[in-house]
Amino acid sequence: MYNIKGFENEFHFHFNIRIYCGGINMSYNTRQRELILDYIKKNAKKHLTADDIADALKAEQVGKTTVYRYLEKLCEQNIVRKFILSEGKSACYQYNDEQQCHDHFHMKCLKCGRLFHLECDHLKDIAAHISKMHDFTIDSSRTVFYGICGECAKKTPTAKEKSDI
Repeated sequence: MYNIKGFENEFHFHFNIRIYCGGINMSYNTRQRELILDYIKKNAKKHLTADDIADALKAEQVGKTTVYRYLEKLCEQNIVRKFILSEGKSACYQYNDEQQCHDHFHMKCLKCGRLFHLECDHLKDIAAHISKMHDFTIDSSRTVFYGICGECAKKTPTAKEKSDI
């Protein structure tokens, strides 16, 4: 039980302190938004869809519309990164932990839709070459290579296997 006169609970107290103190981002922050951000942070290594988040927080009465709207705000503030899976499909989101995602590329499987982190010194060399020789700096955290992952490649029959059928 939180016993400070005039405040319902600890969240309400801290929220009002932020408003009265000023200088801090004073955008409206609801319990639902805190739940969404906490869930994304706890799953920082995963690439989550808005549906994943809404389903996980359904018991907390967090609606899909709230999830979509807040994800867009988090993207605008560069707190969350958005990856488009493929045309006509939903996007996935990942907590923008600068240390985790800053210096590597991503790979997107066109079959299963999974997104993988790619740390490769050869790509760093290519990025350095492009920067030096072509006067263009690549943002590796936003660069995504599209193709077929090894797992899906094993499931897909080769042209020779198809002709044998």
